[in-house]
Amino acid sequence: MKKVTYIITGFLCAYMLVSITSLQGVVYAHTKEGDQYNEYRAKYSKPVSEWEKPHIDDGISYKEMQALPKIAKDTKENPYTEAKMLLGKKLFFEPKLSKSGQIACASCHNPELAFGDSIKTSFGHDRQRGKRNAPNIMMSGFFDELFWDGRAKGLESQALMPITNPIEMAHEINAMQDSIARLREYYPLFILAFGETQKQYEVLGIESKEEFKKVLLDLLSLDLQNKDLDSLLQSKTLPKEQITLAKKLITKENIAKAIATYERSLVPKNTRFNRFLNGDYKALSDKEIYGLHIFRTKGRCMNCHYGVALSDGEFHNIGLSFYGRKLEDLGRYEITKDEKDLGAFKTPSLIAVSKSAPYMHNGIFPTLKGVINMYNAGFPTHTKTQHAILTPKTSKLIQPLNLNKEELEALEAFLLTL
Repeated sequence: MKKVTYIITGFLCAYMLVSITSLQGVVYAHTKEGDQYNEYRAKYSKPVSEWEKPHIDDGISYKEMQALPKIAKDTKENPYTEAKMLLGKKLFFEPKLSKSGQIACASCHNPELAFGDSIKTSFGHDRQRGKRNAPNIMMSGFFDELFWDGRAKGLESQALMPITNPIEMAHEINAMQDSIARLREYYPLFILAFGETQKQYEVLGIESKEEFKKVLLDLLSLDLQNKDLDSLLQSKTLPKEQITLAKKLITKENIAKAIATYERSLVPKNTRFNRFLNGDYKALSDKEIYGLHIFRTKGRCMNCHYGVALSDGEFHNIGLSFYGRKLEDLGRYEITKDEKDLGAFKTPSLIAVSKSAPYMHNGIFPTLKGVINMYNAGFPTHTKTQHAILTPKTSKLIQPLNLNKEELEALEAFLLTL
């Protein structure tokens, strides 16, 4: 019996010794890793102006990362007002902008999906399918050229294009304007947004400022199932001259201005990285800060993704034109007819990128991990064939990154904080 006890005791001692040794190894590894991460936390736990410069290729005029403003800058021709933004929000969710009366801007740009629609390419009028992914339109107010190919110059131009696109909303512009003019609930809203300055609650026919505030709050939340708001707006008997004024103000130009104003307000309010930039240095984990470092250095991300919107606003061919194949899309070239634009698409903002899958102009990547792995490998290049008239050229900015597993995981972790 004693012999058995000695054997068991010896076994337990040996097991404990091995366990302690292993544990020491884990603690040592953790400490070593912690020391490494501490280095990066020290680098970035301070104002952006004190960070080391990112790794940028020659010839690129980058802008440093910066905290998000409340809204995008307006234009002289379309100054921001709260009333105009609220009208634009209501119009953004208005299906009467479409020929069928069933498709709104929000049908493809759902606020719950980072103002995208979570599918590769969107369905439009009569269930027709477009060839491009509905982009996340948050931060769209920071771009001079809109859409993947940059065909719209400014948000006011962009706002009307889907309405008249035969695949998307398929409406005729004057018919759309007439459709909105027939909706009485819009009369006071257009007067508030574009009419002469006067007491707002009197325009609405509301007797008190308190009731007026409630109407604005309802507009701000815009519960689409809340019929009380429309009923309230419809029930107010406006003087004949104000009805006449409202109908004059319901124009395609003002509809575009209102929607553009709402789109300029689409700036995320509380991302973790934004909190970090504003001085909350505990908002990011050690791993995420390491990912920020990779983003700025070895990952080469800031050659294209920089500034407040994390985009250069330029057009690049990254190797996904699918030239000569079923999914061929020549991108910017279809607008400019300039050979250097073959296969080039606009650099998207990375703000809220974690919520805007699938990715790329055709939605070909279902996950962010897939995008990162593709960039790590380097996108394919095209060589001119004997019979090719045009050949898309992959940007020189696209190079294999050779990031290891730890670096890839850290980079993805950082992107999820944006």
